[in-house]
Amino acid sequence: MNSIEIMNIIYELRKAKGSNQKLVILSRYKDNIYWKKILVAMYDSSINYYISAPNDLTFIDDESLNIEKLFEVITHFSSKRYTGNVARTFALECSQLYGELFRLILGRSLKSGISVKTINKAYPDLIPTFTVMLAKDVSVRSYPMLASTKYDGVRVIAFVNRQGIVYLKTREGKQLVISSLQRSLAGFPNGTYDGELVSGDGKQASRTTITGQVNKCLLGNSFDMENYTFCIFDYLTPTEWNSHNCLTRYGQRLAILQETPVVPEVSIVMQVPVYSDDDTEEMYKKRLKLGYEGLILRSSQGFYEWKRTDKLIKRKATHECRLRCHNITMGMGKYEGMIGSLFCSGIVDEKNVEVNVGSGLSDYDREALQVYYIGKEIEIMYNDIVKAKNSEVYSLFLPRFKRVAGEMST
Repeated sequence: MNSIEIMNIIYELRKAKGSNQKLVILSRYKDNIYWKKILVAMYDSSINYYISAPNDLTFIDDESLNIEKLFEVITHFSSKRYTGNVARTFALECSQLYGELFRLILGRSLKSGISVKTINKAYPDLIPTFTVMLAKDVSVRSYPMLASTKYDGVRVIAFVNRQGIVYLKTREGKQLVISSLQRSLAGFPNGTYDGELVSGDGKQASRTTITGQVNKCLLGNSFDMENYTFCIFDYLTPTEWNSHNCLTRYGQRLAILQETPVVPEVSIVMQVPVYSDDDTEEMYKKRLKLGYEGLILRSSQGFYEWKRTDKLIKRKATHECRLRCHNITMGMGKYEGMIGSLFCSGIVDEKNVEVNVGSGLSDYDREALQVYYIGKEIEIMYNDIVKAKNSEVYSLFLPRFKRVAGEMST
């Protein structure tokens, strides 16, 4: 099979409307080994190419281009054989040789509006998934609970083996290299450490700083960071993590964490007992006043679960408003050809607000005609009202599309 045949499948998917049509197309190629290898190369988050797709518009119509050779080429990036300017130069050469298909692999998307969930529905378990315990925003059913600060950073899972070698992964399973943190964790007991990587004190205002630094490390532009803390809140043995079967209650796991070495850039998150809704509300308001995102609540008797669960409860500031949509920004990457975000404006708490809202839009929302949203009021959830330096206009912190006002959400 050559790269032109692969691109023809991608073009089919781009023309299809809706996930059902895309699933029908995917099912036609269930026995195509090369097509599946391309999907793994693009969507397996455990593979890191440490470089962005080059800014190149070369398109190839040469049917003689060898797919096997393309797979060989991309391993030069995942193995870090080339780095820095050498890698960027080589990537441009490969783009000019293999065209869009090469750029799509580095860009980690078919740009056709399909997700890993859709791919695995068509081809069960083709793309490995990486799951962690995620909190739900629900009421506490019984006390006492352990409460801790909800930091605003980047979720990181650290794996320490018996030889003291440390591997880092993001919540999505992307491999991460932060040299100083890996050195600091090398003396920890072997196991899995779940935590939040924060900049400075981990307040909401620091989020863009930490995400920017992490992105540099993910792309291989840097292999270390400054002014960060890895805030650890959970621990699992290698057997528990690998089997996805937690056998120890949180109180026991916390006791192990509290016996770990005191090292630079690492902190064990403090857990404070709360005995009622009043206790929780008081602590929550104090955290918000200090500039943190909110609280995390967990039971000392709880087990780790690899999913979003009410065994882990989040309490964070969420507000809602209505703003009018004035314009549309088209999507990029997997949302190319679909709606990327809605530009909305209006008055919120007597402040003039302008914001682009893309988070929260489903594939169904994104497939609507552009004119559908123009002029309509949009219900938006957000965490705070913020103002950029030297600006007279406010924006919203963490805006999420809820629905068009007056309509049911999809």
